[in-house]
Amino acid sequence: MSVSSPAALLALLLPVATSVTAQPLLPDVDACASRIELSAGSGGGAREVCISLELPTTFRFDSPLVSGAVELQDRGRFEDLTPGTRSFTVLPPADIQAGERFRVVVRFADGAAPERATFILVGHPAFGARQVEVFRDKRTVEGLQRENLEERARSWRLGQELERRRAENGPGGIAGLIASGLMTVSKEAQGVVARSLEKEVTQAPGDALLAETVISFRSITTSGEGESQGVRVAVAMRLTNPGVRPWTAREAVLVGKGQEVKPVRVLWQSAPILPGAGESELVVVETELTAREARDTFTLKLWDETGTRLVTLGQVTFP
Repeated sequence: MSVSSPAALLALLLPVATSVTAQPLLPDVDACASRIELSAGSGGGAREVCISLELPTTFRFDSPLVSGAVELQDRGRFEDLTPGTRSFTVLPPADIQAGERFRVVVRFADGAAPERATFILVGHPAFGARQVEVFRDKRTVEGLQRENLEERARSWRLGQELERRRAENGPGGIAGLIASGLMTVSKEAQGVVARSLEKEVTQAPGDALLAETVISFRSITTSGEGESQGVRVAVAMRLTNPGVRPWTAREAVLVGKGQEVKPVRVLWQSAPILPGAGESELVVVETELTAREARDTFTLKLWDETGTRLVTLGQVTFP
């Protein structure tokens, strides 16, 4: 497939993040913890962990737990809870709803602080943490104070660097793609290639929106070599809303067979998608895969701020 207008192509490939002002029912995928560090002074403060239907989530600890002391809210609704000496595994309820929250508390057997830890399991429509590593921080107060000062200095330096880079005003357009390393320049890699997916892509029954146009994009980046070569991929969709409420994308993930769920790095939407036949808007997702991963067939899942109005596109491939 050829793209007649370079400006139109760049408009698809260089989106900016969509802002959402309403308080989300779901945490961001990146905020769903897969590694948690507990400090002695934290009191075992609750951290949110995403769980998803039919996907077991295992918590692994670096300290032994009190035998049988895993307290799980609404335990009877869960498909399974398997405790261990340094771990436990939960299988979410079959009727779990997006944004539904369950408190789970564990107690440690060695008597050191913190004596317990609390987590909030959050039902998610597409993403669930397979394994959560939990570490207890036994550093001294003096060490924590020193690290706090070092972190403040580091944040100041990063702020200065950010301002410097903003002031440089690097190139935009195609030059910006090349300069940023998102598109390599070689005889083998011919810039950005595209593929129309209207005939291949499938939609799940009951999807909140309908896909009119679906186009996938790929460019080779300057990172990695061979099968680990970086590949920048994007999917552009024109969606219509047969419902009764406006729809704005909150987050999205790519799910490949036998692969870890891939949260998208960029999610852009031209405008809220209003109800009504013929009123379509453009939604673009973008992320980076390896050359090996990019040959797979994916399912693309998007959802709104409630997590209950999903768009699920199957058979997504890249050029």
